[in-house]
Amino acid sequence: MISMIKNWKGKVEIDGVVYDNVQSAIVNFKPTSDIHIVLKSGAEEHKKVEVSAVADVQEYRITVKPYMTRHSSPEFDFMAKFNNDNPMPMRIMTGTIEKETRGMVYMHLHGEARETITCVCCGKELTNPVSRHYGIGPICMGKVGIVADINAIDEIKEKLVNVKWSGWVIKSAIISKEEV
Repeated sequence: MISMIKNWKGKVEIDGVVYDNVQSAIVNFKPTSDIHIVLKSGAEEHKKVEVSAVADVQEYRITVKPYMTRHSSPEFDFMAKFNNDNPMPMRIMTGTIEKETRGMVYMHLHGEARETITCVCCGKELTNPVSRHYGIGPICMGKVGIVADINAIDEIKEKLVNVKWSGWVIKSAIISKEEV
C-alpha cells in the first residue's frame, strides 16, 4: 500500500479536501485524529490508507540508517517524494512523532549534544576527546552549519540543539528508538 502512495501521480483526497498530489497533502494537511485517504484518478477511486495522528507527546531519541541523511538519487528517491529532498541532518536526533502510517512516522526532530564515541551525523568513531564530549566531529559540524571553536563546548551544545528537522522517516530505517 505504501508503494502505491509513494508513486501516486494523481490527486489525493483526505477527509474531503482534495490535494493536487501526495507531496502537497503531506505539506498542508495536519491531522487531529485518525484520517482516511482516498487516491483519485479521474472518476476512479482507489484503496484507502490509514494515517493516524499521534496524541502522545513523548520525546524519542532515534538513530537511523545512513541513507536517511542523503539527498535523493535514482536508486533511492524517498527524500524527493516525501521530504522535498531535505534529508535528516544527523543520524541521531531527538524529537516527537506527529503522525504515523503503517511504514513511516512524521517527526519533529532536533539535534542533541551528548557524550558518545561515534559521530551523531556520520556514525564514524570520534577520536578527539572534545568531539566525544558533544558527539560530533569537526567535519560534520561544518556540514550541519555549526561554525564554532572546537573547544567551545557550551556554544557547540547549544548550536546542536538548534539544528532542527521535520519530515517523514521510514520505520525500517530506524535502527534504535528510545524514550528520552
